[in-house]
Amino acid sequence: MHTELELKSRGGWALGLLLGVALTLGACGKDEPEDKGMKPGAQGEAAVTATEPTRLELSVKAGQLYRFVCTATTMTGCKVQLRDATTLEPVGEARLSRATKQLNFFWTAATTGLAVLDVQSALEGEAGAFQYEFTEAADDAGDSADGAVPQPFSETEHAFIGFLERPDDVDAWRLSVPANHILRAVCSGFDGANRDPDMELIRPDGTSLGTYNAVQFNGGIADMAIKNAGGGDLLLLVRASGPYSANSTRYGCKVRDAGPDDHGDVAAEATAITVPARVRVDLGAQNEVDVLAVDLVAGHEYLLRDDSNNSSPFHASTTVTDAQGQLLGAELASDRTGVSFVPPTTGRYFLALKRARGFGIWKWLIPEAFGYEITDVTP
Repeated sequence: MHTELELKSRGGWALGLLLGVALTLGACGKDEPEDKGMKPGAQGEAAVTATEPTRLELSVKAGQLYRFVCTATTMTGCKVQLRDATTLEPVGEARLSRATKQLNFFWTAATTGLAVLDVQSALEGEAGAFQYEFTEAADDAGDSADGAVPQPFSETEHAFIGFLERPDDVDAWRLSVPANHILRAVCSGFDGANRDPDMELIRPDGTSLGTYNAVQFNGGIADMAIKNAGGGDLLLLVRASGPYSANSTRYGCKVRDAGPDDHGDVAAEATAITVPARVRVDLGAQNEVDVLAVDLVAGHEYLLRDDSNNSSPFHASTTVTDAQGQLLGAELASDRTGVSFVPPTTGRYFLALKRARGFGIWKWLIPEAFGYEITDVTP
């Protein structure tokens, strides 16, 4: 038998239990508040007016890198501005495409929640439509030897595409180049506002072998050419260029093995020739030197000249040393007119040839191959 007090106590406990279960079931039945922003993987079409951008809200996670691709369909190009989701103040600089229809916009989310992007035409006051794609992203290449991504390298030209996801991003690509072979490479920007990226070739230990930017094409240099004297891997580093570093850059690179160097770079590797001689020298690689070895007679006059069949002001200059390494003539102007050399003693001499520019205007590609001639013109 239970007392009345015990029954009331038990009844209160049962009622409390039922209320707790009901509240729990009710809570389970309610939906959690959802983030209203577009999720990664979203794609679609939208339009802008001449006066107002289209504002998009995207769902992001702190620390994650994202990519937003805007492809203009009926307008000149895309302009994208990231804004603070709370204050709507601009975050960073607006980025835009001009010469191309597509803009690849990368950013790393600072907080979890919403990101706000304003999209409008790259041409102020222009209305039009665009297609978009929103995805999570990852850096496509590391910025050092440890994170360098290998690329195929052979005599067949290989092309690949990369992205500079941040203004200060560096992409490192690893190329296995045989000893004494010449690597030719060029990287060009696809997004009009970003121009061509800067290129640098280094050894894994950080030693720089040279730099290049495809804008130099206008100065007559079509690509970057580097001789890998010691063999082994080389790293191709790609960076955003100067004033365009604020823009994310989509770029394409082409690399190929141009084969072994035609002549050695030092006396020990010199190509032996006999007077009279005409020999082709290829001086396309940066800072390349070709060395020839020749036996000359004391007191004889020898004419060193460029026998190339072109009208450019470029030629192969000649630096002359004797068998002991004594310098007898530095960067002599062995152009189409030629320069005379009279050896003081009979013996072996070394002719170090290097591309040089004489007088004259030249607006075309700089020649890389020269016909070098040496003849005995003793009276």
